[in-house]
Amino acid sequence: MNEIFLQEASKILQPDKNWDNVSEDHCAISEATLKRFREAKVRITASTFNTFCKVLDLNWEDVAENEADANRDLSEAPPPISFYGRTQELAELQECLIQKGCRLVLIHGMGGVGKSALVRHLVDTIADKYNRLLWVSLESAPPFKKILNRLVQFLSKGEQEEGDIYQLMQYLHHQKCLIVLDAWEEIMDNHSEDYTNYNVFVEKVAKESHKSSLFLLSRRKPDNIAILEGKFVFSKKSLPLMKKDVKEFLSAEGLFGTDIELEKFSERYNNPWILKRIIQSIHNVFNGDISPFINNGEVTTVIDELTTGFLNQQFKRLSQAEINLIYWVGIRRNTALWNHLVQDSKHFITYQQLFETLNNLIERHSLISKNTEEVSLIYILEPIVLKYINERFIAENYAQINQIFINEIINGCELFITHGFITGYPKDEELNQEQMRRIVKPIEKMLLANFRSQQQLENQLKKVLSLLEEKGLSQRYASQNISHLISAGKQN
Repeated sequence: MNEIFLQEASKILQPDKNWDNVSEDHCAISEATLKRFREAKVRITASTFNTFCKVLDLNWEDVAENEADANRDLSEAPPPISFYGRTQELAELQECLIQKGCRLVLIHGMGGVGKSALVRHLVDTIADKYNRLLWVSLESAPPFKKILNRLVQFLSKGEQEEGDIYQLMQYLHHQKCLIVLDAWEEIMDNHSEDYTNYNVFVEKVAKESHKSSLFLLSRRKPDNIAILEGKFVFSKKSLPLMKKDVKEFLSAEGLFGTDIELEKFSERYNNPWILKRIIQSIHNVFNGDISPFINNGEVTTVIDELTTGFLNQQFKRLSQAEINLIYWVGIRRNTALWNHLVQDSKHFITYQQLFETLNNLIERHSLISKNTEEVSLIYILEPIVLKYINERFIAENYAQINQIFINEIINGCELFITHGFITGYPKDEELNQEQMRRIVKPIEKMLLANFRSQQQLENQLKKVLSLLEEKGLSQRYASQNISHLISAGKQN
């Protein structure tokens, strides 16, 4: 079918040549151009467009796009949604682009925090300031050549099907373009020639003088952006919604409750992606009333299957050192000071490694925050992340200890060896009781389910103590943790 269509189009474009029985590879128009015409995303030349319309017996004026629409391709952008708060961020970004003429802008932050929604709202606001506007998703980690050709095709208005970085930069010089590359984190782990080429393009955008702007949206902050930052390069960490913005969000979405209840709710939930799911659940169960959702003055922390999957994706790219540090912060239930973390980790990582790992989790991954409202600086996790971390820590410890029961082999890197279930420094009776309730007892309960009696479990735990002694691992956390599990069983 395509071959016949391309032959007919070739006859119109070059009528003096015999196109009968010519294969589609040798026609005057390529199959790729026909595909672009059908998809109507990238412009093609006027003569080719008119030719295709004639073959199809269509009035080209009925088919032609509005010129403004032709200069914008937001097909891969998130759809426009109701937008709440972030007025300061929007003003800052608008000033950066319009007044200061920044060439490269990075917005990074934890997944679901609203980076794409923020930039989509900004793009809709300032679209008329640009000649060409394109939003490209990197979610499938496409090869650089594919993205390069996509940009060249769009910016050349279909005149070119492919090109190189030099040609692309020429378009950015001669037109005022705004390009958004979304999900940059998807290509960051690719240490191939592809990733190198992506970075070459980004560096040229940052360093060369031109009229255009490139937006990068990423869950993680690329290391090379810090080197590029300067007069025409801007980096912004997108934070969760502020409490007043959450309240506005709740009201607009039809949730209601007392001022105190709304205040408590906004402290617990501030990630827009997670917030939308919780709002829908409260509508489903309580018709929008948050009062029953708050149990004895405490806001219920809900992590459903989708939220767990969402957070699993965040953790897939973390190193073991980063995961270990998040566990150390989580065990202290959002009371961790710097010297606490030094004490907890000193037998497993160096002081410098602790510093670098903590910096990565704060700045690069946006998974640990700082509470500066207290007298001393405290490192904290968002409530949803804290619950997720606690459940993950319990599940991993259960699996590792149960495996030792089966194989009678200790590797030496198990979590109950590297992390104390109950912290001893500084002495904090209230925190220790919470750690017993939230960590030790849940692990003990899961282990007990595999045995007929408490005594059988205790005997197995004592065997683990003997194995630790044999391997010279009885010092520090390991024996203490096993002893806490035995003690928890006796309290039942």
